[in-house]
Amino acid sequence: MGGVSYAVSEINLADHMIYVTLPLLDDKRVFINAVNHMGNAFRFVIKAFFEREYRFKRVNFLPPDDLVTGEFLNRYINKLGLSVYFDMVKNVNCFNDVRAKSSIKLKRNDQFIIISPEYSMTALSIPQVKDYLRLGKEFVAKMGDFLK
Repeated sequence: MGGVSYAVSEINLADHMIYVTLPLLDDKRVFINAVNHMGNAFRFVIKAFFEREYRFKRVNFLPPDDLVTGEFLNRYINKLGLSVYFDMVKNVNCFNDVRAKSSIKLKRNDQFIIISPEYSMTALSIPQVKDYLRLGKEFVAKMGDFLK
């Protein structure tokens, strides 16, 4: 149950960063960190799901931390009826993966662009992240209800 409480605190932190801190500072690092906290929230709640499944012997092993989100998206999101959140979780996870490898981070108008070492671009806009925050809160709450 600790994973769900960590996920709630991470999603609330991301919300505060986007709605309060970002308008005050207008700094790309705040935006990037907020998306990182959203990714952490999703990872915590998904990891808690896998730990529960492992405890009840529905899965034979726990996937490594870097593969846990992909495994959940591929195998369980449709079974749990959470396919509405597929694109959100995938896009946030992809943005964070590219951000971890990249040294090129740009801000253009309302878009934040990250360029990978292979020169592929990943972009998120502020309105898109605000929508993802709304969906992310629903996702964390539904996963929390499922894990009770």
